[in-house]
Amino acid sequence: MSGAAEARELEERLREAAALGDVAEVRRLLGAGVDIDSRNEINGWTCLHWACKRNHAQVVSCLLEAGADKQILTAKGELAAQLTSKPDIRKILGELVLKVRVQNLRDNDFIEIELDRQELTYQDLLRVSCCELGINPEQVEKIRKLPNTLLRKDKDVARLQDFQELELVLMRSDSSPFLNTAAVLMEQPCYKSRASKLTY
Repeated sequence: MSGAAEARELEERLREAAALGDVAEVRRLLGAGVDIDSRNEINGWTCLHWACKRNHAQVVSCLLEAGADKQILTAKGELAAQLTSKPDIRKILGELVLKVRVQNLRDNDFIEIELDRQELTYQDLLRVSCCELGINPEQVEKIRKLPNTLLRKDKDVARLQDFQELELVLMRSDSSPFLNTAAVLMEQPCYKSRASKLTY
């Protein structure tokens, strides 16, 4: 077997061990120098994607400690954090998931947004929320933590918990607060530049 073929086989074995939750095997393979961020040629999944998908918190912690890149996207444009169904794994990944909506819209549904806890500021929250909801940030009068708490500064945002419900209160105006074209939305820098590629 050639060196490249052997490396690919070990990388596949690492992804398999992560999917099975076999921490000892994951550590052994990483110790042998297997590329932690290697991706499956077909679906683009790394071992971190598999550990998250199968909700193996111990493997996720081990991979992050070993330097796994949590920003790598699958072939479908998914981040590892989007593949887990467990809030505690999202927390290990440093992701904060919030539910956001616009006040007084006929469609009163929340959308979920992910923010990096390490870089959580009021401005980030405003930018990501507006980007995801398709609203011009200048139209936002305030952000309210439901039922009735005003968010004003970074310290308020830092205290937010997973799945906290937030509402953007828009300024009253004759013109619609929503951006007319997707092109304008694409020009706004989202928190994650990759977010425009994400499919929910």
